[in-house]
Amino acid sequence: MTTFLTLSLLACVQDTSIADTAADAADTGEDEDTGSVDRDPLVGSYFPEDYAPESLARIIFVGDSITAGNGATKNGRAYTELLEENDDDEWPDATWLDLAGIYESPPDVIDDSRAGATTSSLVLQQLDYVTEDLGDTVSGPTAVVVTIAGNDVQGLLWNTEDTEKTVEKIIKNLDKFYDYFEDPVRFPDGAYVYLANVYEPSDNVGQADECFYGLNLEDALASLATANAATLANAQERGVAWIDMRGHFLGHGYNGDDPENEFHNPDDPSVWFDEDCIHPNDRGHHEIRRLFWYALAGKEFPGDGADVQ
Repeated sequence: MTTFLTLSLLACVQDTSIADTAADAADTGEDEDTGSVDRDPLVGSYFPEDYAPESLARIIFVGDSITAGNGATKNGRAYTELLEENDDDEWPDATWLDLAGIYESPPDVIDDSRAGATTSSLVLQQLDYVTEDLGDTVSGPTAVVVTIAGNDVQGLLWNTEDTEKTVEKIIKNLDKFYDYFEDPVRFPDGAYVYLANVYEPSDNVGQADECFYGLNLEDALASLATANAATLANAQERGVAWIDMRGHFLGHGYNGDDPENEFHNPDDPSVWFDEDCIHPNDRGHHEIRRLFWYALAGKEFPGDGADVQ
């Protein structure tokens, strides 16, 4: 990968100063004329220009166990299900944060995600499932929501020397994934891809007593930052949306309640991870739903603050 050295340097910057890097990516000034809200300085999502279609024929969920709903305690609480239709009993203040709150005619929903998916199985298996569901061509705009690459980088927790090889494989597979949805025959009215990056549960510490047997995995943070920097650069090159799930979850892992942690939120130090330290809990699924809802709606993300219609 010709850009790997550059991405590695960028990753080091992100790893040591995530808050500053994300703040540079976000416009944090409030517009008094329009009443728009401040963007969360930790969330540095990327969107191509005019990447929020007014209507969708369908939304396709693909990816790993996060999208498959692992960590949610009941049916209806996975982020995909909340996006389709809010659970008004669980989230009474978010009744409008579903597809009906964006589109006059809610799109069809197709979920081909699979627990344990990697970028390789995303391309080799899940795209076949999508073709089986849709056929060779469809009409109307399509949105594609995906969480992926967490299982690809998991091995780097124990062997960071494989970082370059792993990242190259991730990007190669993602390019094939994007090629599929850019096919003008299969999607003549366009497809909009929203890719979430990879988070971690230690709030950028690298160690949490509750996670991974309490092992110190600080060295793996740079590998994770390198992978996320690479998928961001690739998304910018390919013209797809990149959702900063890692940035939003900072301060809500297993060190977020530590006042000395740089991402500690004294107003809400709640944990958004399941006890396995891999999947989101119910609150985490709700927060991922919020990330994708604002992305699909083309609105600035207000972060931990109150949602604004």
